[in-house]
Amino acid sequence: MLRCLHITNLAIIRDLTLDLGPGLTLLTGETGAGKSILVDALSLLLGGRAGPEVIRAGSERASVEAVFDIAHNRGAAATLEERGYPVEGSTIVARREILAQGKGRASLGGALAPLADLKGLGALLIDLHGQHEQQTLLNPAHHRDLLDRHAGLEEELRRMAAVHGDLQASQARLVSMREGAQRIAQRLDLLRFEVEEIDRAAVRSGEREALRSERLQMHNAETIQRSARAAYEALYAGDGAALGRLGEAIRAARDLARFDPGMEASVARAEAARAELQELAFGLRDYPDRLVFDPNRLEAIEERLQLLETLLRKYAGGGGEEGILARRRAAAEELTLLTGGGETVADLEARVDDLRAEAVRIAQGVSRGRRAAAAALERRVEKELLDLALERSRFAIDFRLRSAPGSGLWVEGEEVAVDAAGYDVVEFLLSANQGEALAPLASVASGGELSRVMLALEVVLRREAEPRTLVFDEVDAGIGGAVAEAVGRRLRALAKSHQVICVTHLPQIASQADRHVRVSKRPVGGRTEVVLEVLDGEGQVRELARMLAGTTVTAAALRHAAELRARGASRGPAGGQREAGG
Repeated sequence: MLRCLHITNLAIIRDLTLDLGPGLTLLTGETGAGKSILVDALSLLLGGRAGPEVIRAGSERASVEAVFDIAHNRGAAATLEERGYPVEGSTIVARREILAQGKGRASLGGALAPLADLKGLGALLIDLHGQHEQQTLLNPAHHRDLLDRHAGLEEELRRMAAVHGDLQASQARLVSMREGAQRIAQRLDLLRFEVEEIDRAAVRSGEREALRSERLQMHNAETIQRSARAAYEALYAGDGAALGRLGEAIRAARDLARFDPGMEASVARAEAARAELQELAFGLRDYPDRLVFDPNRLEAIEERLQLLETLLRKYAGGGGEEGILARRRAAAEELTLLTGGGETVADLEARVDDLRAEAVRIAQGVSRGRRAAAAALERRVEKELLDLALERSRFAIDFRLRSAPGSGLWVEGEEVAVDAAGYDVVEFLLSANQGEALAPLASVASGGELSRVMLALEVVLRREAEPRTLVFDEVDAGIGGAVAEAVGRRLRALAKSHQVICVTHLPQIASQADRHVRVSKRPVGGRTEVVLEVLDGEGQVRELARMLAGTTVTAAALRHAAELRARGASRGPAGGQREAGG
């Protein structure tokens, strides 16, 4: 509920405070007195667009501040708590300031706030109804949302929005993957070729060095054989071979050691060396037999080395065999990712098909719920229109599908568009006079009829909703007499469960007020200012008389005004049952 509204330096308002309470508050005054500025200020506070032109001439800044009681609004309380704004008791102070330099600031609970947060809070606290909202009612794009307020399909609509979001994301991913399918296929071919080529080569670590050594031996086989024979003869088989002479020397040294024990260790080392040299000699003797020159083997070595060099240039960038094997592992891992380790086009196609089926299934449930709610809403709105002196009118809700070839979403044998709220295209129809066919509101409703349709919808849609603040401006456009009194009664009925603030020019509506505020202008210091006056019973009668008679208030106008006021007061206070939270 809106407790207080404080405005400074906005348009022709210098400094103004409006205290408010539950029930029905009526704002009246001469044309141009500034009544609608109060509504505009509230719209500005809750995130409406505004520039320096709204600032009172000669001032540097304008501000709008309001105190809201959120005790009965769980959504608003939860939103403020979630975003960390301080709430004192059950109230929150919202403020917006417009600066002449073109900048501005906003705050909630004394903490700076983005305009988006003010808009979000405003959507939970207040409904503003004026000429703009009537234009909204004429736009069928908004009719589905209005019906959904009545249908009680919150859970179904949340699931519909979630599935629709998943479907859109999956479809976008599928398009992207299909567009890249050829590139991916080419990449897969390349990776498979690399893995297969390296596997065919059966590369082993250190293989190149071993092959080079073997090639070197084969190229120098004769030299190696000649050197081996010469070494063998020098050590063992030739005249004066080293091992024979060494044996003689060791025998002599052993005789010496009998007389000099200190020589025993040296003799032992010499004997060990002789054994090593003897083993070397036997190896040299057999070496030529192991070294066989095979031209075919040499050719195979050359081919193998050439293959390894080619693979090294392609995959190892001048490194060794380990580089080739590392490239093979990387290619295999990427293959796994692109084929077996991630989502494929086929996977996504199946997922999109499943999501389409799920979206249609949920949308069908939403549509059934909407159609049932529409039948009840039609009856209730027609009853309200009857009470609003549109007794011969008929109200209906039309359902259509929007064709969308290629969507893949089939309903009643047709491919249709499905969005986050389903597939229904909803439009409100009205027949304002007997014998006329039902037609869109924009083509059949006059200003006054549209105001009453809007009010009837608000009465029905808000009947069981959480308490809010409802603000009506221009709701009396194009009506008068008994119709105006009927509108006043419906506003009063609405005010039993909600705080209602209404700007009106009609005494029949004003007579229903729980709180009547007169808005007027007066000159102060050569400037015009807006002033407010909360009227007592006598003041209400005089204001009603002015509204009835104009400039000259007659005794007859006063008697008529008193009768109007008495009829309104006899119905009891609108907000007496409970205090509306906003």
